[in-house]
Amino acid sequence: MGCCGSCCENLLRFILFLFNLGLLGAGIALLIVGGIAAKEFQDFADANLFESRYLWGPVALALTVGVLLLLVGLFGVGGLCCKNKCMLKAFIIFLIILIILELTVMILAFVYRDQGETSAKNGIKTAMTNAYGSSANTKTKKAMDKLQQTFECCGSNGTADYFDARLSVPPACCPGKPDTCSSLTAYTTGCSSALFAKFQKYTVGIFVVCIIFVILQIIGLILAIKFLNEDSDGK
Repeated sequence: MGCCGSCCENLLRFILFLFNLGLLGAGIALLIVGGIAAKEFQDFADANLFESRYLWGPVALALTVGVLLLLVGLFGVGGLCCKNKCMLKAFIIFLIILIILELTVMILAFVYRDQGETSAKNGIKTAMTNAYGSSANTKTKKAMDKLQQTFECCGSNGTADYFDARLSVPPACCPGKPDTCSSLTAYTTGCSSALFAKFQKYTVGIFVVCIIFVILQIIGLILAIKFLNEDSDGK
């Protein structure tokens, strides 16, 4: 019976160890993704294309969750290797906080999903005038050019936005960014629609991954509590 209990405890310890290594890997990956996103979004931030909460919110979230995952993983690995109950308890507390944070973010992202598109429409329309108007801003122009070329779009809702603002259709609205661009050769999709379509394309996949991740974390939490209780009973 004692041998069986010892084997079960060692197996549980090994599973938790692998689980924590996975958390460490996920944390490092999120920090890298957050850092790359911050670098890529800098041009858009300088040009005020979007409200800061919609632009930097996801970046801050990725970095925060990444740091929490690293903390959870380090406490978990440390607690298992050193057989330290305090570290294991800290691991459980941090994991609970992480699960609550992730569930809250998923709910808020679903509730406010349409507000991001409205913000994008308004921000892009303002940026168009700042980028291509009489007093053109270099940073805003660079950001608008990058946005329109990257997402193969034009204006906020299409070339009509430039005509409404009494502006010429910029070269960035056409494939290959030629010297001149007209409504006949320009991209037909508006940038706000292109951005939202891209967002929707990945939303389902992201939510599925998040839900699976949360379920795995809950399983890890249950195993950690079970391991801590068995370890306490054994002593």
